[in-house]
Amino acid sequence: MILVTGGAGFIGYNIVRRLNLMGHQNIVISDELNFKAAEINLKKLKFIDYIKPKDVFSYENLQDLSVIFHQGACSDTMEYDKQKMMEKNYEYSKKIFELAKLQNARFVYASSASVYGLSQDSKEISSNESPLNVYAESKLAFDNFIRNEDYPAVGLRYFNVYGPGEENKGKMASMPYKMINQYLADKEISLFKGFNGYADGGQKRDFISVEDVVSINMFFMENNISGIFNVGTGVARSFNDIALNIIGSNNKNEFSKVIKYFDMPEFLKDKYQNFTQANINSLRASGYNYDFFTLEEGVKNYLRYVMTSSS
Repeated sequence: MILVTGGAGFIGYNIVRRLNLMGHQNIVISDELNFKAAEINLKKLKFIDYIKPKDVFSYENLQDLSVIFHQGACSDTMEYDKQKMMEKNYEYSKKIFELAKLQNARFVYASSASVYGLSQDSKEISSNESPLNVYAESKLAFDNFIRNEDYPAVGLRYFNVYGPGEENKGKMASMPYKMINQYLADKEISLFKGFNGYADGGQKRDFISVEDVVSINMFFMENNISGIFNVGTGVARSFNDIALNIIGSNNKNEFSKVIKYFDMPEFLKDKYQNFTQANINSLRASGYNYDFFTLEEGVKNYLRYVMTSSS
């Protein structure tokens, strides 16, 4: 049996979808169905039961677990209630981990690249970790808890994940998702002006397709490896790069008609990451040697998906 927490959410949904394609249906999904999109996601999946997060530990049929994919979390980086964040992302995660230990199950969980803060060195060591918000603090707290445990576990520090299934993320949705939808609706794309040496729209992120993220999760399900690993492509690309791929034109006049740059709010400037790029040396050393979707491939596929879904 497989347990997927957050299984109706963005990455969790895609994990269950891949498991189904691999022939797995003996799956229990735990999640809060707070969004219509989450309910729609569930209807597309094959699983034996759905339970709320609070009911996981009293669920009698949760037996013979082989693996737990712990994707459920409060992921709002603008949430300032530290007690609430720590309860959901730290205390609850510890309980899920104890369940894995009790049933001798593989434990693969979602961490976050946000633990690095403004550091541009993302090697998975403590000296590079400097969280800027309570979300990142909660993720790092659980990483450090896992580091002190003897039971094998895999923590995946997701960088900027995009792709099908993120419709319920609202303001926390990926930049490709926001930009595609704005372009299709208004034939415009709004980007921040540059500061601290970055050109307008020149801020860079390590964007990774959710398909690649799921493949990495499957790799760690199938291989007896433990540790904390960055999950990105190892290549940073600018917001302008995304826009060019959405517009499908390198014509400067066309680009200038579509892109509208605006000032970044002052309250964001001291916390804004102008550059993120995953150091994936540890991931590669683990044996994961598959190629990633390029930004061009990923955005093209995603644009096609969004256009098909909305038609």
